[in-house]
Amino acid sequence: MRTPFGLIEPYVRLSPRAVRWATTLALVCSIGIILTGGIVRLTGSGLGCTTWPKCTDDSLVVPAEMGIHGAIEFTNRMLTFVISIAVGLAIITARFQKVPNRWLVRTTWSQFFIIVLNAVLGGITVWTGLNPYMVAVHFCAATLLLTTTTLSYDFAHSPAFEEWNKRTYSGTGPRYGRRAAASAPSSAKAVDGSVVLPEPVADPTRPGRTKLAWILVVVAGFLVVAGTVTTGAGPHPGDSSEVHRIQVDWAGMAWTHGLIGVLVLVLAAVCAWAAHQAGDRKTFRRGLILLGVLIGQMTLGLYQSLDGLPWVAVAIHMVGAALTWIGVLRVLLATIHPDPVVAVATDSPAPVAAG
Repeated sequence: MRTPFGLIEPYVRLSPRAVRWATTLALVCSIGIILTGGIVRLTGSGLGCTTWPKCTDDSLVVPAEMGIHGAIEFTNRMLTFVISIAVGLAIITARFQKVPNRWLVRTTWSQFFIIVLNAVLGGITVWTGLNPYMVAVHFCAATLLLTTTTLSYDFAHSPAFEEWNKRTYSGTGPRYGRRAAASAPSSAKAVDGSVVLPEPVADPTRPGRTKLAWILVVVAGFLVVAGTVTTGAGPHPGDSSEVHRIQVDWAGMAWTHGLIGVLVLVLAAVCAWAAHQAGDRKTFRRGLILLGVLIGQMTLGLYQSLDGLPWVAVAIHMVGAALTWIGVLRVLLATIHPDPVVAVATDSPAPVAAG
């Protein structure tokens, strides 16, 4: 049985640029939903709407008597529709390529299901009166969405996707995936006359850098979890009324969070150094960007701890946390999928640069 996409497919083709725009929009929206969720919590608007999926028992939208807290909470809920549209565009643009890529299609579709999961978790969070453990799970689900939007964004903007889109296809064979790739020859020469090779040169040091990057990702995952626990035990419960908090020492948890952050900083520096030693410019560049974000995060975290956790600084710190996670993932992806090698078109082509 053919899906609606399969019925429309013969008549619609979208450009790779459309995919790049759509995945960028989805990534920006996934960062935005983390920011607005943080603003809901930091302004004490978590129960501005008292139930879910309606705002109150008697109204689907926020009534005027709910005040500014209701407006903030309801606005955050409405942003779910905005990010749903962005993800829908990413799915459509990925599916209606000349040769759809299975990885890109699957990562964009996964975003849709994560949005549904996040919406349900948000409803449970309201039903449980902002239970801090549910709030932490809700944030982790938002981070999962950020992960998938980063994966699709990174691939859509990669030379590997450019190479994929040089493929041609005709006949009744597979439309996307590995079999489609095998049946679709790629263009051998670029516009400037250089030869674009589909695979990088052998690099015996790359598996070691990939292992380092995986360690970085795992430790950064612990950093995210520690941050949610610190927030769940801290002085921003998410509502002006008395809300249950995670029963751990907040000061001790904040120190633990900071120490894990230092470890992530050291690992990022090691990844960047290893990439520099191997001549891996792509990973080195991303490692330096990650180091800059981490230093900014640590500086801001120290400031907000010393200044009584002003909510504006905490909100910026949450955006920084999202950018940190994106940076960590992109360091890993750079080691797994290095840029293709470009060789000068001569009788005996030799690689002159490796990504």
